[in-house]
Amino acid sequence: MKSADKIKIKINKKNKNKGNENKKNKKDKIKEINNIIKNQNGYVFTGLTAIMIVSFMIIAILMLNVVIELNKNSSDSIDSNSFNYLIEDYNKNIAILGRTTIEKITNETINSYTPAYDASDMIEKELEEKLNEVNEELMENQAINIETDVLSVYNGEDPYHINVKTLVIAKKGNFSYNNVVESKIAIDGLKDPLPFLMCRNNPTLTENGTKIAYGNSLKSYLDDCGLDNADGYLNASSPLIIKKCPYDPYENHGYGHTMKNCIDNSYYHESADGSCYLCRLEGKCGCGHYGLETFIIPNKIAIEDYNNGNFKDKGISASDHVIFNEQYPGNSLVFYKNNGFYEFLFLDDSHRAKYGLSDLSVV
Repeated sequence: MKSADKIKIKINKKNKNKGNENKKNKKDKIKEINNIIKNQNGYVFTGLTAIMIVSFMIIAILMLNVVIELNKNSSDSIDSNSFNYLIEDYNKNIAILGRTTIEKITNETINSYTPAYDASDMIEKELEEKLNEVNEELMENQAINIETDVLSVYNGEDPYHINVKTLVIAKKGNFSYNNVVESKIAIDGLKDPLPFLMCRNNPTLTENGTKIAYGNSLKSYLDDCGLDNADGYLNASSPLIIKKCPYDPYENHGYGHTMKNCIDNSYYHESADGSCYLCRLEGKCGCGHYGLETFIIPNKIAIEDYNNGNFKDKGISASDHVIFNEQYPGNSLVFYKNNGFYEFLFLDDSHRAKYGLSDLSVV
């Protein structure tokens, strides 16, 4: 073989080996690229997975925060409602405790025949004591701090109510309350202390739960005042319990047996001249407030004695503020007759006109 052919064979073999090497390198590069791609895909998948997990965690946290906030708001709302309801009940309770306080002072006044030295002041102090007791209980049982100050007890335009102003300051957690509460306390159903206080020098009058029987106490009072026909009020009677007369306007008392029904039911009437309830507690039979009046009724008289002249036709007018204060006279007015007896009262012209009795006659 020629040397040139040998060289050519060597070159071809060398080129063939080089080609094989290039193919192998190319395959290795492709494999390397595929591995890189696979690794990158793995990284991408891992990254996406991580992002999704983080996203889910963020969403879960957000949702948890929302739930917590909703629960907190719901809890705050419940706590707020509970606080408001408690304050509302507390404020209503002021009038209830106020009535209990007034009733207690009234009964003490009647039983001792001793006027209240200052009815408004006494009610303020005793009511505040009762409220402080309630405040201590609420602090112990409800963890709510309440402070109260009874500012005033006074008469308003309605003589059947007593008005109370109370400063209420309350705090529980984040909730607070600060307000002046105005309460109206009804006196319907309370006893009238005035007759007991006015007749305290001869305290022989008694009561049966609805009416006062004066015995000789009112006669004795009128005798001490030097008034005529004090005997006309021997064994007289009057209402014990404050009850508002339903016959309005008052002129209707002149119709049928309305006056009889009014007296039998022991009603009270509004009067610019009569005492308010606070002044009645102080033993004042006249005051500058808009007040009440009722009738003091003499004992019934036999028709025969009435017709035979065994009866004085004039006496102190029957309105309680007249008997215990102004003491001007009135003429007898028969408002009912039954079984040989007249039921009557002494009444002046102005009160006859007020109650529509000017033309009343059952004789």
